Amino acid sequence: MTINNASVPTGQPLPEQSSPLQLHDIHVPELVSNLPIAPGWWLLLALIIIAVLWSSKKRKQNRQLNASKQQALAVLANNQTMSAKACINLLKWAAMQYFSRQQLAQLYGDNFQTFLIQQLPEKYQVKFTQLSTAAFQQQYQAEQGTNTDINSDCQQATKLWLTHALPVNKTLSRAKVLPVEKPSTLNKLVPVEKPFAVNKPVPTEKISTYNKPAPTEKPSAANKQEELSQ
Repeated sequence: MTINNASVPTGQPLPEQSSPLQLHDIHVPELVSNLPIAPGWWLLLALIIIAVLWSSKKRKQNRQLNASKQQALAVLANNQTMSAKACINLLKWAAMQYFSRQQLAQLYGDNFQTFLIQQLPEKYQVKFTQLSTAAFQQQYQAEQGTNTDINSDCQQATKLWLTHALPVNKTLSRAKVLPVEKPSTLNKLVPVEKPFAVNKPVPTEKISTYNKPAPTEKPSAANKQEELSQ
């Protein structure tokens, strides 16, 4: 391809080029300030702080509620040869940490077993009853022999109750302590009624002075003389 230079006369200057564009300096936009913070962010921050405080308080309460439970389980785990009587005493100590001590101290035998059963979920009540009945029956017998099966069953029942019945919130306990039954008033002795005054013997009346015999008159001296003269 050949360039035709005929149109451009030699010796003549080129036409003036157009002047460059007058461009302004580039201005960076101002940074958006983060202050003041929108009210929504303050509300979100407050909710986060409240949630953190509530969760920490809840964990602390759970640790306190589980402290007695873990202590009882540790005692049971460290004493593999614990007797049935010792297991029942351990159950009573653990229950006193969550329920009224004064009322629990008055529960013995069947009443205490019934109370323990009521604290368990229904699916564990039958198994606990089967494992602990022999131990409660043997507790107050005059002669208590060493029965390995009863001790082993009572240890299982103790672990079952401590695991599934505790912890119990003291303010919102799931069952009330059974009160000790008081003897009925019908069995009291009826007091013997005192005899009425009408039945008393009537005192004998004193003899009136009007019924007394009249005293005989003594003879006078004149009458005596008359009698002598006759």
